[in-house]
Amino acid sequence: MDPADADSSRSEFSSQEKVLRQQEEQMNYLRRGMLEMANRQEQQLIAIGGRIDQRAQQLQQPSPVQPSSSASAPMAASQTSFAPTVPLARPERFSGASGDCRVFITQCELNFELQAAAYPTDRAKVAFIVSHLTDRAAAWATAEWQRGSASCASLPAFLEAFTQVFQHTRPGREAARALMRLRQGRRRVADYAIDFRTLAAESAWNPSALIDAFLEGLSGELKDQLAPLDLPATLEGLIALAIRIDNRLQDRRRERRSDSSSPGGGGGDPAPHLSDIFSVPIENPTLPLEEPMCLGRGLLSSSERKRRMTAGECLYCGKRGHFCKDCPKATARH
Repeated sequence: MDPADADSSRSEFSSQEKVLRQQEEQMNYLRRGMLEMANRQEQQLIAIGGRIDQRAQQLQQPSPVQPSSSASAPMAASQTSFAPTVPLARPERFSGASGDCRVFITQCELNFELQAAAYPTDRAKVAFIVSHLTDRAAAWATAEWQRGSASCASLPAFLEAFTQVFQHTRPGREAARALMRLRQGRRRVADYAIDFRTLAAESAWNPSALIDAFLEGLSGELKDQLAPLDLPATLEGLIALAIRIDNRLQDRRRERRSDSSSPGGGGGDPAPHLSDIFSVPIENPTLPLEEPMCLGRGLLSSSERKRRMTAGECLYCGKRGHFCKDCPKATARH
């Protein structure tokens, strides 16, 4: 095969690969756009369905007695005015695998409360919950919706059935067990207090038990700092006191590190060695090291040497009447 033809074929293949890659990127972009559009249309259909259900219920109810014109004016104004919509994040989709649906339900209830106009009926609220389920949770809710379960028309009934199926943990008992195991460790007190407050809110413990549990979980250093103090009578006061002490201890650690790293921060001359502390200078360097100022064994201490010199005693044998250089014992030894 001619090299020129091979180069031409490679260039042609490369250009075709580039075109295919661009087309794939365009398709992905279009796919994302279609998904976003489908989600928006789904939310619009849910809102429209809710309004239709609300209107149908209003038509089925008997018309109330018309009030006087003077009283109807402010009522009409209050009915036509709508509360501003609060921007909220959509709940994270719930699959049922975690065994704890409380966070998901709370996120949904926030949308129902602060965007009430979009979910005027219980059925619209249930539809909103079902649209944010995945995996086995979505399969269960879909079966309930398709068979026309009565719980799908009542939000309290649906939530009761939903929690029976997907709420596997018991918050109070789990929080109590976690509180008994919770320890500060090497963390700051502020971080430990966040975890403690979260579990305390879910537990059914009384204030005295919570105070004891908080103290028990503190580090030994914090317990030592709190031991001589009069502790506050409330949990929040105790937490605030522990955080202040921890902050001061942290400041002192930083100061000590700064002092040790700065030049001359060691704090003066190094400590003398034991051999320097207990050594005794020798008065007469001409005598052997084993013999001057000895009494059987060991050198004389400075205080004993001074006492003998004051009393006129021999520094070698300790007797009076001669000096160390004339000591008969020293002479006999030599």
